[in-house]
Amino acid sequence: MSYSNKMIEAIQNEDLTKAADYLHLALEHDQTEELYALTETLFDLGFLEETKTVALHLLEKEQDDAMKLTLAELAIEEGKELEAFDWIDQVEKNSPYYPQALLVSADYYQVLDLPEVSRQKLKEAKTLLPEEPVIDFALGELYFSSGEYRDAITSYEELLIKNHTEFAGISIYSRLGNAYGAIGEWEEAEDYLKEAIELQETSDHLFQLGYIYFQQKEYDKANDLFLKIKELDPSYTSVYVFLAEGYIQQNKEKEALEIVKDGLYYDKENASLYSMGAEAAVKLGDEEAAEDYYGKAIERDPENISLVLHLTNLLLSQDRHEDALIWLEDKLNSGEEDPQLYWNSALAYNETEDFSKAKEYYEKAYPYLKDNAGYLKDYALFLREEGDQDAFRKVVQNYLELNPSDIDMIELINNEENW
Repeated sequence: MSYSNKMIEAIQNEDLTKAADYLHLALEHDQTEELYALTETLFDLGFLEETKTVALHLLEKEQDDAMKLTLAELAIEEGKELEAFDWIDQVEKNSPYYPQALLVSADYYQVLDLPEVSRQKLKEAKTLLPEEPVIDFALGELYFSSGEYRDAITSYEELLIKNHTEFAGISIYSRLGNAYGAIGEWEEAEDYLKEAIELQETSDHLFQLGYIYFQQKEYDKANDLFLKIKELDPSYTSVYVFLAEGYIQQNKEKEALEIVKDGLYYDKENASLYSMGAEAAVKLGDEEAAEDYYGKAIERDPENISLVLHLTNLLLSQDRHEDALIWLEDKLNSGEEDPQLYWNSALAYNETEDFSKAKEYYEKAYPYLKDNAGYLKDYALFLREEGDQDAFRKVVQNYLELNPSDIDMIELINNEENW
């Protein structure tokens, strides 16, 4: 047995002292081919320093560009950007490893959130090796992650032409289905996702097809797939939110609440599930349960302004204006800027007779909601109570442009006795 193999055996036995001894012996006595294999195994096992030791030894001995790329990848793993690019730049354009160097640098530029540079590297590699499927896949993944779905489709379809239905454990049919779905070409999306399911019926593939149906508001078809996932893998928590929302869209609030309860058994920290529970409870008239669900959703997603607005809408509808202000003022004091937040705050302050605050937030909402008839009518009536005739007339005229058939408001603005 080679010292390289003895080293790996020692690592597997968790005898790191002996492994270190075998490493030195391997560098002195093992054949070059065995040391190449050792670098791969050590890298896969996460022994980066040991991999680097062997790679530097081989580089000194062989001056091999493959080891320069191994050292570049090690530097990438360690977050040493300059060192990584230094090793990559040492691979000359006439080297057989140059296309691989382009792939390594493209991958790293993507990690650095420089997709344009990554794209340039991959396109250069594509011109050098036009039939290489690894490059097609890398381009497809880059385009897909950047939202350039038509370009992604072109790359993925090239892989299918080359008889690659799966790459790096990823279904190409699945990728194509999701890419077509992202650009709204539903028929193609369905066809590819059905192919993915036929080849391998996984929860992910079923979910992706269900999501396509969901986007098209085909809730029965979507729910059939989501329920199948729920039976196959109850811990697949993403499915519960969509199931609940699908039931709500179909006015099946009781079923939605049951799904929410099932989902919370597996994921008690899912704010979206609590939000779905609140929405279903509101429609069922169970306002106490709805308030509880909203409160728990906000605990888990405190930055979500939409949840606070829904909760305060509920509290305002119950004339619990002071309770609503507790939530609203928390957001206002944190510097949150949202027109509905301003409107809800104005409503609450008006009802608690803090009229100056109410006027302040009506005014803040106006630039954003001047095309919202409900807000304009509410603001106009507030201004009338305040006796601000000029502002009242302006807001009412704005309102009547949107809703010219409101006889009550027409009479109100035309009746001089109301001024």
